[in-house]
Amino acid sequence: MALFRRRSPGGSDDPSTAFWQWWTDEGRGLAEQSIAGTLPSAEFGPVMTEHVRSLGELGWELAPGETTEHVLVITSEGAPDGRALARRLVLAAPDADETWSYVDTRPPSADPDSVVLGVAGVSDIALSQVRVAARMNGSRFDVQVHHPSFADLPEDGRAQVTFLALDAALGEIDAELWLGEVQPVEFPPLDGFGLTALRSVVQDLKGKHLDADGRPSWAMLRGETASGELVAMVRSPLHPLTAPHLDTYVGVALPFAERTAGGLPDAGSLETLRQFDERLEELLGTSGQVVAHLSTGGVSTLHVYVDSTADLVPTIKGLARTWGEGKATVHDMHDPGWEAVTHLRV
Repeated sequence: MALFRRRSPGGSDDPSTAFWQWWTDEGRGLAEQSIAGTLPSAEFGPVMTEHVRSLGELGWELAPGETTEHVLVITSEGAPDGRALARRLVLAAPDADETWSYVDTRPPSADPDSVVLGVAGVSDIALSQVRVAARMNGSRFDVQVHHPSFADLPEDGRAQVTFLALDAALGEIDAELWLGEVQPVEFPPLDGFGLTALRSVVQDLKGKHLDADGRPSWAMLRGETASGELVAMVRSPLHPLTAPHLDTYVGVALPFAERTAGGLPDAGSLETLRQFDERLEELLGTSGQVVAHLSTGGVSTLHVYVDSTADLVPTIKGLARTWGEGKATVHDMHDPGWEAVTHLRV
């Protein structure tokens, strides 16, 4: 299931267009020669790095694919500021075929139990010996991770093995979306299980929060504030990795006229708000999305994220000026880490 949709590539002067043209004409063939061993990796690596780094602070790697023979991974190495660039680049990639597909985060290993690591001078760290305990915390699992090698590793080495193991089992996206607190532990947990079982548990959790197309579902929040009742509908999971190319936050505050005693929208205003939301979604297209609606104290706030390259903020402000039940306000800021909505995550 895909968390994002492909969009049309940019014009001929777009750096991503030039990169993918090089990849199609030359880079792909060089990569295949490197994988086959007919071109030394020491020759291919610097050439590939030069082309990727011409686009920004990005990393890359080649990996076996699940549905294709190979995968080209272009990643921001976990840096929030680079995720938008990596996602836009992958959205502009050629269509996948039997040989190549393209992703912007590291995929899981086909068989994590077969992976053997070497960390901090300790070799032969077999991930088949990892034991994990998982405890549900909201919509994510807090996990403890143990490996027998931890007795011989310093603290940073234990952390490195832990995160490499979780990435091997789940991939970069699922490890960040569905895991909360991660703790390496010196002794094996009594209720521990292996990485393959962890993958199965996380797949079950994903099924409860994503729709059939892999998009986040909606969760309802209720509470009380000094202004009265509060009701919010939020995307779950509410995380920038679900749409990292949407790197600009836009908050649209709409005061409404018809309200309940608790300060929530009554029937008439509720319908007007719904119509506004529909118009906004049409304007956003694939370059933005409403990630949360929050109503309290006679004001409904739409929390929106948009692609900074799409120049949508003036369009949203223009739509807000059409609001007829009070003076709408719009606030925007660069926010690749989605910090503006962390308080709404469940």
